[in-house]
Amino acid sequence: MEGRSALRARSIDSAIGASGLQTFSCDNLVIGAGPAGTSCAHWLARQGQDVLLVDQCAFPRHKVCGDGLIPDALAALARLGLLDEVLAKAHLVDHVRCVAPSSRAVEISAPMAVISRYCLDEILLKAALAQGASFKSNMHFERLSRESEPAGQVNGAWFRKLGEAVFVGARRVVLATGASAAALGAAGVSHRRAPSAMALRTIIRHPDLRGQISGLQVIWHRALSPGYAWIFPMSEHCYNMGIGVFDVAEAWPQHKLNLRSLYERFVAVNPLAGRLHNEGETILALKGAPLRSGLVGAKPWQEGLIICGEAIGSTYGLTGEGIGKAMETGIMAAESMLSSDAAQGLANAQTGPMYESSLQGLRARYAQYEKANRINRQPWLAELLIQWAARSERLRDWACDVLNEKRSPEDLVTVSGLMRLLLQKS
Repeated sequence: MEGRSALRARSIDSAIGASGLQTFSCDNLVIGAGPAGTSCAHWLARQGQDVLLVDQCAFPRHKVCGDGLIPDALAALARLGLLDEVLAKAHLVDHVRCVAPSSRAVEISAPMAVISRYCLDEILLKAALAQGASFKSNMHFERLSRESEPAGQVNGAWFRKLGEAVFVGARRVVLATGASAAALGAAGVSHRRAPSAMALRTIIRHPDLRGQISGLQVIWHRALSPGYAWIFPMSEHCYNMGIGVFDVAEAWPQHKLNLRSLYERFVAVNPLAGRLHNEGETILALKGAPLRSGLVGAKPWQEGLIICGEAIGSTYGLTGEGIGKAMETGIMAAESMLSSDAAQGLANAQTGPMYESSLQGLRARYAQYEKANRINRQPWLAELLIQWAARSERLRDWACDVLNEKRSPEDLVTVSGLMRLLLQKS
């Protein structure tokens, strides 16, 4: 898939020399065409920047994900001008149904949608190309290239494409390679090897359950501790169903989680999950993936390099939602690059600090989500909150505000937060 401008990344003759090395150059190289990378490339290209976007996969491609778009993702899509297109292809829902260990449930209202990453990521990629970015697939990232002067400044990257070496020289590089530690290691950036969480999902078609599963179902149960499960309705009578477990870093890799065993427990204790598993048609088999949350685990920039999306932990703890914040950090990276150019011509010096400053505005909220993650470790807390919310419109409103990022999730799971609710209620 090429951009409309026939690969605006300026080819150095697109030359393949005697060594077999294929070489290109561009102003901005974005590695990874997921939500973070495509959003960054889109934002840069919209401003007339020369952008080459690369990915190890050919598109469209499947990606392990819950496929849910909560309000922050919808807001990011609106900024990109893609909200209507995505919603036209998504399954729309208006609430999250939170299910306690006792099977008591409460519904929290908010506009949301579910769309396969196979579809969403292709929409995002095509939109970036429509803005003028260029794209190369099957580019397996191997390492960054660095200048000797200034010491260590990134000036491009090395790839392997169909067995051949490829070098792309760039004024700036954006690393948006997701949760895999391998890419961070290959980049030579300091990072935490262990992921924050692990998830396992399948997609199943079951036409007979239409109307029985409404909204995004999030399920807690003692058999799933320290994790949680979900069932998200999709279009064409399909359901994204899976389990996730946070707090795995302490035990990684000494005690790898048996996610399949946890999934089997979910199927055994939840009647809807059991019906889907036993009666439905499997569209995508069970597959796992790591998650990085909390905006921790890798420094977000070096000279000539910006890291965004899940590579820097853009997924939220507690919910495991990462699409919206991946797009948001990609846009932040692009805005920092554009602001640096506007202030200093072609200088890179201020890009990293500007980006860090933007991320700083998010860090407090990430810390709150990490603290609120105790609900996944302590099913009794989920039981208490859901039973209380079923009787309290105010608590349901608070939970809605959390989904819409108008209130801290910490307010729902700490004594101080719940005391404020009680005092307001009185």
